Amino acid sequence: MALLFMILIPVKRVKHMLSHAEGKPPLQKRKAGRKKQTVRQLVAVEPCNTYNPDRVYNSLIKALLQIRFKAPRNKKILLKPNIIAQNTPDQATTTHPGVVDAVCRFFAEHNCSLSIGDSSAFYQGGGTLKGLETTGIAAVARKYGARIIPFETTRLRKITSQKYINPLYVTEAVFEHDLVVNLPKLKVHQLARYTGAIKNMYGCVVGGSKQLYHKLFQHRDDYQEMWGKPLVDVYEAVTPHLSVMDAIIGLDKNGPAANGEPRFTGLLLASTNGPALDVTACGIIGFDPHWVPAVREAIERGLVSPDNIVIRGRVPSIPYEKLPAIIPKKGLMQKLDDYFFEQFIVAPKIERNKCTRCDACINNCAASAITYDKEKLPVIDYAACIYCYCCENYCTYDAIHLHGGSINHLIRAIRYIFKL
Repeated sequence: MALLFMILIPVKRVKHMLSHAEGKPPLQKRKAGRKKQTVRQLVAVEPCNTYNPDRVYNSLIKALLQIRFKAPRNKKILLKPNIIAQNTPDQATTTHPGVVDAVCRFFAEHNCSLSIGDSSAFYQGGGTLKGLETTGIAAVARKYGARIIPFETTRLRKITSQKYINPLYVTEAVFEHDLVVNLPKLKVHQLARYTGAIKNMYGCVVGGSKQLYHKLFQHRDDYQEMWGKPLVDVYEAVTPHLSVMDAIIGLDKNGPAANGEPRFTGLLLASTNGPALDVTACGIIGFDPHWVPAVREAIERGLVSPDNIVIRGRVPSIPYEKLPAIIPKKGLMQKLDDYFFEQFIVAPKIERNKCTRCDACINNCAASAITYDKEKLPVIDYAACIYCYCCENYCTYDAIHLHGGSINHLIRAIRYIFKL
């Protein structure tokens, strides 16, 4: 059923939207957990009706001035775009390279060193690195000399202070930079209802760990309503210093993947408070922030107070479609759903004939899931494995590879053929 759903829904394109809209008016260091916001939170809403890098840059500068963002100098900056899969810019599922270009230009002009990183939501051959290429973001990185960081190639940090995902493993990259810049894409989301600044930081969870955390809660009757709580756990653990939203062309209907419908919105949003940006974006697209589980949770944790948000700029009304609630499946349908969900997760396997016992996989495994057996050969404890896929990159002798079942290969083939 899941396969038929993916096959039957067409892929939408947006090149004609940009050509139609061109030239026309538009419709200190992070801490896990914050005290309740009692000061004003500034959010800039700046019109931008094209992905031309110069035009986006001009809108970005205006937005940053509106929120009084002070440009740092000579700092290490990590940009975190949304790379859900190996999609192209015209599918409107990923942060557009025009927005990434403008942000890179801003920080490059202040002599900052740049990195761009993410971990894509779905495993595909070539991983996030290939996704960075297909989205056009890798080309932007080369233009500005930015380091490309697929998070599955990094070490992980274990965090034990969060409420719902404990322990939580996230990429160490966010802690190795002076400033983290969050670059979400405005989209509706079948599970999260809306995806923006809070949801985008879930990409700091690496590889198949994202699916593993879903499995912890997906049998709950209130799964959709409570899923915002783990998302805010991740956001608090890796709180970005600046969020800039690509809302020039958003994704409406059936998001967040490429079976959604691109929607010209003509805006660039910016704030130093991601939840405040999300509250504002929800208002623009006609969503009650309390209806979006992650935004509601952020409000309840005191990460933002809607009454203290000050919006700089005109706030248009551009309603997006509210997707129906997800009805939990039971019995056989639940088992089928579980089976297909499992197929999205691939498993690392060790080719012992290639292993040199260099200890790299054992020493770097954040979950301590790899040990030596009686024959002094490494083995993976899949009960402890968090499926982050990092060990494949730790091994410099090509002895660890990721393997999926036949259904996984079929799903990947369908995604490739239909560009999902």
